Amino acid sequence: MTVLEKVNLTTGIGWGSGPCIGNTGGVPRLDIPPLCLQDGPNGVRFTDFVTSFPSGLATGATFNKDLMHRRGKAIGREAKAKGVHILLAPTIGPIGYKAQGGRNWESFGSDPYLQGIAGALTVQGIQEEGVVAVARHFIGNEQEHFRQENEWTGGDWDRLTDSIDSQIKDRVMHEIYLWPWADVVHAGVGGVMCSYNRVNETYACENSYLLNYLLKEELGFQGFVVSDWGAQHSGVESALAGLDMTMPGEIFGDWCSGKSYWGPLLTRSIYNDTIPQSRLNDMVTRILAAFYSIDIKLPSEQREEDLPNFSSWSFHTYDQEFPFQSYGPIKQTNYHIDARDDFTEKTALQVAREGIVLLKNDAHHLPICTNDGVRRLLVAGKGAGPDTKGFNSKDQQSADGALFSGWGSASVNAPYGITPWEAIAKKAREREMVIDYTSDEYEFDHVDEIAEYADMCIVFGFADSGEGYIEVDGNFGDRKNLTLWQNTEELIQHIANRCHKTVVVVTATGPVNLESFVDHENVVAVLYTPPLGQFFGAAIADVLFGDDNPSGRLPFTIARKDDQYVDIIDKIPLKGKPQDDLNRLLDYRYFDENGIRPRYEFGFGLSYTKFSLSELSIKEILPPTTDLPCPAPYLDEYVYAEEKLKDVDDALFPFRDFTPVPGYIYPYLFNEKIYSVDEYEYPEGYTEEDYYEEPLAGGSLGGNEALWNVLYSVKVEVTNIGDSEGAYVAQLYIDYPNGYGDIKTPRQLRGFDKVYVKPGETAKIHFDILRRDISVWDTEDQSWVINPGTYKLYVGSSSRRLELAGEVEIL
Repeated sequence: MTVLEKVNLTTGIGWGSGPCIGNTGGVPRLDIPPLCLQDGPNGVRFTDFVTSFPSGLATGATFNKDLMHRRGKAIGREAKAKGVHILLAPTIGPIGYKAQGGRNWESFGSDPYLQGIAGALTVQGIQEEGVVAVARHFIGNEQEHFRQENEWTGGDWDRLTDSIDSQIKDRVMHEIYLWPWADVVHAGVGGVMCSYNRVNETYACENSYLLNYLLKEELGFQGFVVSDWGAQHSGVESALAGLDMTMPGEIFGDWCSGKSYWGPLLTRSIYNDTIPQSRLNDMVTRILAAFYSIDIKLPSEQREEDLPNFSSWSFHTYDQEFPFQSYGPIKQTNYHIDARDDFTEKTALQVAREGIVLLKNDAHHLPICTNDGVRRLLVAGKGAGPDTKGFNSKDQQSADGALFSGWGSASVNAPYGITPWEAIAKKAREREMVIDYTSDEYEFDHVDEIAEYADMCIVFGFADSGEGYIEVDGNFGDRKNLTLWQNTEELIQHIANRCHKTVVVVTATGPVNLESFVDHENVVAVLYTPPLGQFFGAAIADVLFGDDNPSGRLPFTIARKDDQYVDIIDKIPLKGKPQDDLNRLLDYRYFDENGIRPRYEFGFGLSYTKFSLSELSIKEILPPTTDLPCPAPYLDEYVYAEEKLKDVDDALFPFRDFTPVPGYIYPYLFNEKIYSVDEYEYPEGYTEEDYYEEPLAGGSLGGNEALWNVLYSVKVEVTNIGDSEGAYVAQLYIDYPNGYGDIKTPRQLRGFDKVYVKPGETAKIHFDILRRDISVWDTEDQSWVINPGTYKLYVGSSSRRLELAGEVEIL
């Protein structure tokens, strides 16, 4: 390949310059197509006839490994049908450090083990369908405020000179933030997206320690690193630091300008030897290796249907070739291929059902049954009905109806949305019940009257959030508080004061404060749902009426007081460089270690039936050793023959051959001047030679191969002692002995499984404990170690309901 061809694959061609949200150039001479990169983690963005899947947070709440994998396959299948080559999914960052974090709903919950398992299974599912998965956002992206210095203006924002700096200590980095990334790398993820924020004072997309060392060396990542859209802040430095592809190509905020840190500038840097050819070769090798290692047709086998059949910039069947720029001839831009099938739709519905968490059910008033005297229903709250702007406001940024999704790049244009009111009313009519509905949340005279007549009232409330480029009611991506929106808490009080059987359904993108109503004597039941996608109403109605037994579990902790969470950084220091300390214990670890009683703990969830755990057994499979064994020797590096660069004239823009598209980023040089770089100031410590030793913690995909060895096998039995079929989520937690560093290793999740059990029957559950599960990070030796001592193993139904206990002694 020529330099121009290589640069063409590393640089996005510009915002709106191709059919997808991100597009590379192609290499026509070698039949390599322009690569289509498309959001996202909850379905294919900016197109039609696709499924709006339940959120990542809902998927985490299922605690169902099979569903996690099936959802990945379903999303990948629809992306493949739309001609997407690279899907920007799954989201495993943020880790959920902040309850108000705007994008918590995209990832799987506030625990690295849960995120790692769900992320790896999602990657496997997507890539089994022939689409490259790109996990995002690497790393420490825990809030949306101040992620980009020119995203908002006015007030404190005008003082912002640099993106927020996530300060993460070495041990915390490895044991919390880096943990799920090891899982997805181990699963063979093709790409990783670096985040907007700085990490320990350096931007994530030009942080050599993060990209070159932690990701590519220690975790053995073999794919490519792509920038978040506009997260690149330099040209030479980002290339040397390990960035392999820049998206969408331009400098942040200068969309359609053609201004790029790479493109022609990358070509120039190769010609004047500022960047070694070996680095460019590595970029392209990583991109193509990821592309062809997935089950993708070879160039000679590719057909038209393997290319994008939609436009992200227009829903019209025919439009200009470049609709975003209003440029080019009229052509067919959308083929309206229906990507859905029975598998994808059924998977979305099942994830929605299993993502619902029953938090309270006093006197077993749920499920709804006419035999219990419930003949009149009232459904209340804007969160039960359709939004006044429909189901598909731009990027789902409207919040005036049922909450199917958070807002931003992870949102999907839903083909429809089944509202709770619609689904509940249908079931009520089938049971010959009387049903009423009100969406009024500010004028209560009529609400008070109809609430008194109802046998049961179901009140829907919500709290929304999303990506930082969108502001909704003063929420700049992150939520500004932890209350319900649209005055719902006052509505709940009015109804509960008059209706003796009040059920509250809360749909939110993260934890909410329930204290104003959860203990009300007439609030007999409370359910929590993350955003459930297009089947929200159908799923919640199935659970409310008992057609489906709730089996979701909380993927985070719900506190009693707001100050028990970590605050969003919303003030900018005078120097314009905000910092964020991400080193406090995460979620339930903090509550446990500080003796704080939460309202509802991590992993909590009720069922309509009862279960009993018994027969805990622990078997040693491999005897543990304190230190990691040395990894196998690296294979010899493949070195390309050093290309002798052709005359610079061959890299000049061929103005005579075609007219450039406005805003399109080409790899060509604009003139023959290749500036001298004798005095180029490289980043401190830079050398073309590897200056570090091969890490003991590395050596394979996801780190040292021994980390993935099974050391112990744990088995338990669960019996359904109730009178209805249901699913039980068994959770394994490990309590570690004291013994290393100044940070005590807290009890933490190290296994989960969901089993379906009929009344009177017993199911067996098996957990494998890997070496990494009982290891801690040694900051001096820069390796994983196992401390000698007593390890206590607990199995239960939540992080605080631990019915069975055992232990292993490691000498």
